[in-house]
Formats: sequence, C-alpha cells, structure tokens
Amino acid sequence: MIKKGIFLFGLIGLTASSCIEHEVIPAPEPKVDLECSFEGYIGGAFIEYTENVDGYYGFPSIAKQTVNGVTDAQYFFSMISSDYTPFIKIGMGSLTWNDATGTETPSLNLFNSFFSTNDQPDYSDAALNGFEVAYNHVNGSDWVSLVKPWHEATNTPNGPKVQFTGIRQESDNSGDYSQFICTFDNVWLYYTDPVTSDTDSLIVTEAVYKGWFKR
Repeated sequence: MIKKGIFLFGLIGLTASSCIEHEVIPAPEPKVDLECSFEGYIGGAFIEYTENVDGYYGFPSIAKQTVNGVTDAQYFFSMISSDYTPFIKIGMGSLTWNDATGTETPSLNLFNSFFSTNDQPDYSDAALNGFEVAYNHVNGSDWVSLVKPWHEATNTPNGPKVQFTGIRQESDNSGDYSQFICTFDNVWLYYTDPVTSDTDSLIVTEAVYKGWFKR
C-alpha cells in the first residue's frame, strides 16, 4: 500500500507539472541606434555639442507646403539643449510627392532615394531647394545661411561645398530614419537686426555634423 501511494503521488505530480504553461518570451524588437554630435568653428570659436552632455540631444523636424494636392517638404535636424540656449540646425529640401489630403508622408523608397542621391547639395534659402545652416547664438539671435551677393564666394559653384557621407537608412517601430555625417566649411551665416535692419555675418569652418532625418 505504501508503494502504491508513492506511485500515485508521483503520477499526480507528474501530471500537474505537465500542465504548467511555459512563458513564451517574444524576440526583442529591433531599435535603430541614433547618434548625434557637432563640432566646428563658428565665428572663429570652436563649438562642440555632444549628445547627453550639457543637456544636448538630437531633434528632427519637418516643414511642409501643400498646394493643389502636391506637398514639398524640408527636413531639418537640430542639436538642442534643455539647459542652454545655443543650438545649430541643418536642413535639406525639398522632397515632393502627391498628397491629396496634405497629411500623408512620402513613400519609404522616395524618402530613402532623396537623401542618397542628394549627398552634395547646393545651398538654398530656407532649404527650399537644397541645404541650409542655422545657428542660434547664446544671446538668442538667429544666424542663417543665405544666398547673398556681399559674400559671393558662398553658395556658388566654386564656393563652399556640403558633403553627406555615411548615409544609412534604417527603420524600427518608432519610425524611418536617414542617418548621416554632414561636413561643410567656409559658410557665411547672417543676422539681421529686427530694429535697425542692419545685417552682420560670421563664418562657419571645419564643421562636422552627425545626425538623422526622420520620415
């Protein structure tokens, strides 16, 4: 009887253990590793912004204009800080697609090909047809690259060039990204006083900007 009881107890235990549901752990979701940094000389002073240092982080944004069912978009990337005023922003545009509602995004293929085929863009005011640089000074004034006649060396075929390298397009559940390393040199930025309308300028040299555009 004792042996029979032991056998029944073991059988019950085996049956109970076989009914335990095993937890299924899903595979980790892929996540794009986004990195950003900037270094260069602005007005002769060496400026460096590093991700997660002094509150700086990367911030992509888009400007869009939709007319008669067609959207033009300019893609921007900034390194901004939660603790400090200065930031630098670059922009590229315009990507054009049919957009009946004005709320649609371009196809992934169109987004990817736009940046991969525009790795040496010309300068353009407001990035409407090429590349733009903007810098927000410590005093809050905005300096921006403009196609201006008083610095004819800027934004001409023989003037300073922009180069996008390391273009890498990746996606995850948070979005689609075009990552890049952007270099530019000898670029004049302009500031116009809103009261006197006087214009001042400063030059950006040896700039290396790492970031991403988001679809």
